[in-house]
Amino acid sequence: MRRSRKQRGRRRRLRRSYRGGNLSTFTSMAPVKDGDVYTLVIGSTGKKFKVECVVSPEAIIQGLSGRPGLKEGAGMLFLFPELEIHSMWMPDMKFPLDIVWLDEQLSVVHISYGLEPCKNRGECPSTSSVYSTKYAIEMVAGAAKKYGFQSGQDLKVLL
Repeated sequence: MRRSRKQRGRRRRLRRSYRGGNLSTFTSMAPVKDGDVYTLVIGSTGKKFKVECVVSPEAIIQGLSGRPGLKEGAGMLFLFPELEIHSMWMPDMKFPLDIVWLDEQLSVVHISYGLEPCKNRGECPSTSSVYSTKYAIEMVAGAAKKYGFQSGQDLKVLL
């Protein structure tokens, strides 16, 4: 089926408007700051997931602690300074979480499901990435499965 010149031009413009890339490419183009919000495209599913970035040590320590919840399809992206095994704990959390752990190429290396908030700050266990990671996404428990996050999957950043 032959498309009209107008239809072909529209398809080209749409293809050009999608600029996906991994976060290391993205961060080399523009510095990412605490509170910046970006959209990730999840693997071949094409599902979109919004993330609020945290970069500074203070923001990484604070994370989602004290927040009453998250919007549907949203999470917090932690940008760690080094590629290594990271751990997180959940003091002052109000809701259970899933954590998607990512390497430097934005590939999912591990997922921690259904992590319950700490009942007692003094006895708050930490959760480890198991493998070396550069990024982590915290989201409401159940969202990792709902949005189709899977180990080995690559994510893209919409710019």
